[in-house]
Amino acid sequence: MAEDDKTLNLDPKTAAVFKKKNYVVEKKLNEGAFGQVFKGRNVQTGELVAIKVMFIDKLGDKYNTRFWPRELAALQEVKHEHVIAVHDIIRADNKYFIFLEFANGGDITGWLKKNNGPMAESLACYWFTQVSRALQYMHDEHKMAHRDIKIDNVLLHNNRAKLTDFGFARNAYDLDRHAAILSGTFCGTQPYYSPQLVQRRRYNPFAADCWAMGVMLFAMLNNKFPFHFDNDKTMLAEQLNPDHLATRYVKKFPADLRDLQEKFFIVEEKNRITMAQVLEHPWILRKGK
Repeated sequence: MAEDDKTLNLDPKTAAVFKKKNYVVEKKLNEGAFGQVFKGRNVQTGELVAIKVMFIDKLGDKYNTRFWPRELAALQEVKHEHVIAVHDIIRADNKYFIFLEFANGGDITGWLKKNNGPMAESLACYWFTQVSRALQYMHDEHKMAHRDIKIDNVLLHNNRAKLTDFGFARNAYDLDRHAAILSGTFCGTQPYYSPQLVQRRRYNPFAADCWAMGVMLFAMLNNKFPFHFDNDKTMLAEQLNPDHLATRYVKKFPADLRDLQEKFFIVEEKNRITMAQVLEHPWILRKGK
């Protein structure tokens, strides 16, 4: 498939599978390093779908043997109103075709660009709370860490936030020891790295998710990241400096919001706020009413 193709070219066998399952492809939405995303439709139901196409030969052995089975498990296990639903998965023509719930509002990154600035506290809390419920469900019900929390991975559908992209998700809890399984895979996205990831130390993936949620909340409210991430040494120094965060706020925020924001950025993992605690925090309870 040529990189500038605007439509999905299917070989005859794959096209027959699409037809049998009542899917048609309408147009390309975006493209990444490992694949493309198309807008499609189920002609029987009329429902719009997003078709994520992943090129197996571009994924590499590590992804195919380690990360893809985990993503597949996560896609099948995690069912929540604030997680993008999976309708179907097809492997054909050396590709994976993942048929997902279509989000008609794009992602939060696109929202910030379109509106050219931070979002209001009430809207930020509304969407952030929905993502928090999805992640708390993953953490506590499935003992699964996402490991790539970011505003790009929160899609908007009918003004409701939905978490997506489980390529790095994994079950990360030892039921016998009643403890998180530390991770040595340094995945995710640089601006969202916790200090442990910046230092390339083994880390608690649940706590790393929570740090990343703090970065996401800050980005939603300030339209910039809390820490400079071009240089690991600079980023770590800012993360370890308790006075740094106050220099990055774009306006004066209420005390309960600042308290929640700071609890995400506690360096010591065992003291960092959990997603269950986030949902009980006074700012969430006050603004969510």
